[in-house]
Amino acid sequence: MLAELPVARSVATRAVFFGTACITAAIVWWAKTLEFSHAATRLSPIFAYLFTNLDYVGAAWELLIVLAAACVPERFPVRSFLGWIGRNPWPVAGAVCIMLGFGALLVYRNHAPTMDEFAPLFQSEVFAAGHLAGQFPPALVDWLIPSEHQKQFLLASHATGRVASAYWPSFALLLTPFTFLGIPWACNPVLSALTLVAIHRLALRIFADQETAGLAVLLTVASPVFFANGISYYSMPAHLLANCVFALLLIDPTPRRALAAGVVGSVALTLHNPLPHMLFALPWILATSRRQNAASLIGCLVAGYTPLCLLLGVGWFGFAGGLPHEGASAAIAGAAPQGGLARIGSAFSFPDSSILLARLVGLAKIWVWAVPGMLILALVGAWKWRHDPTCRTLIAAAVATLAGFLLVPVDQGHGWGFRYFHSVWMVLPLLAAGALARAPVNMQPNNPPLRTYLVACALLTLTLGWGLRAVQIRDFISSDLQHTPAYAGTEHRVIIINPASRSLEPVPNDPWLRGDIIRMVGQGPRSDAAVMHQYFPGLSLVYTDRYGSVWSAAAPAGITSRPR
Repeated sequence: MLAELPVARSVATRAVFFGTACITAAIVWWAKTLEFSHAATRLSPIFAYLFTNLDYVGAAWELLIVLAAACVPERFPVRSFLGWIGRNPWPVAGAVCIMLGFGALLVYRNHAPTMDEFAPLFQSEVFAAGHLAGQFPPALVDWLIPSEHQKQFLLASHATGRVASAYWPSFALLLTPFTFLGIPWACNPVLSALTLVAIHRLALRIFADQETAGLAVLLTVASPVFFANGISYYSMPAHLLANCVFALLLIDPTPRRALAAGVVGSVALTLHNPLPHMLFALPWILATSRRQNAASLIGCLVAGYTPLCLLLGVGWFGFAGGLPHEGASAAIAGAAPQGGLARIGSAFSFPDSSILLARLVGLAKIWVWAVPGMLILALVGAWKWRHDPTCRTLIAAAVATLAGFLLVPVDQGHGWGFRYFHSVWMVLPLLAAGALARAPVNMQPNNPPLRTYLVACALLTLTLGWGLRAVQIRDFISSDLQHTPAYAGTEHRVIIINPASRSLEPVPNDPWLRGDIIRMVGQGPRSDAAVMHQYFPGLSLVYTDRYGSVWSAAAPAGITSRPR
């Protein structure tokens, strides 16, 4: 019966079909097996949960897509469809931007569920107000910022109450105009749309074919990881766009392009931490250093990097890193830089079995969050175009990223897809499209049945894959939003969250505690009541449940304690 399917008309298509089905089935089995044994692996609970629950379902869903795509007729007019995409990247990007914008509001619910997302959003609110740091009451810093978030995500002075993000600030700066306009949720949809145009330009520069460029764009759009990060508050879309533009400028560098690449690279380097861009940029810098006018190009590249790296990198490291020491003695303040360097050194170590397992899970996540078959074809494209200098550099950047993050002694925790790879993710759709592009000398022509099958997988993933992940993400966000007291009032109030029911996620507050809600982490009923009477004497307890308590000036209609 399988021989009657369109997939059997081409040996290459059959190989991709069976290879994709077998690997996906293996991931389904592995995810289910790991669900019962991850406690012994030292993986973080959220990382293991997302893989064994959400990605398990995603992999099973991908198996259905693989089978359904095999039934698509070979006569499907994919060439004209891909050609239209290749000729119209800006309208496609605009439509995708609108869809992602709706996703940010309706699926992600304009919410930052992790500290990796909340910290730059918080800092963008500070920048939008024209300041470098927010201001909390000094005595309430430990109530407003959980101790496990201090120094890692938010840096605060217990003497002055000033608060700023621990991350380098370029992503917060990109968010700032959107935050100023009251639409911070629109930032990543816009960045993601621009990324499509950049990937289109990269494909044209490498393969000089509009259909191939259209296929690279389609594979990017259809991959659920593009959708998920595009509606989030993660800095991953900014990393991906910056590295795409960086590569475009250095494909055929001139001194002016090298200078511009340095400026773009300095933004990428300081988006939130420098490692993603460092690993991506190293092969490009080495390739540039082998050109005839290397001295001039490297000089311009360094000149482009230097100003913003000093301002946003070194300058911010000094400013934000000094906040916890404001008001401390001179001896303690003088020890701050050494402490910062020690933290940098502790961020790397040789991988143990737990990290190796986490990285294998990361590779599986790359697979299940992409269009089925794309990774197999990316490997084919890497071999097919191995003599092309641009493709070799892209491959080297991908390998460097995978190898470099082996030295980071943590799994990614929360995240959609494999976040540690997303800064170089464009390599996959580009090489996969290249596998079906006009071949270099002495290589076979592209394969129409295989192209039809891949496009069918992409279109099915664009609908079914996006749909599944949208439901999963919205359920996850909705569950996260329920971890606060179920109080229906809208008046100005203070919410004290029960630490026993709180995960390690943000306690979101305005940088100056503006607005109707102030959130604090409880420290026991007596301490909670004491701090409220001291700092909020006009408020009284009006509601309590297992998630915490609510204090406001409203007259309590009977204190309740009930399940949600």
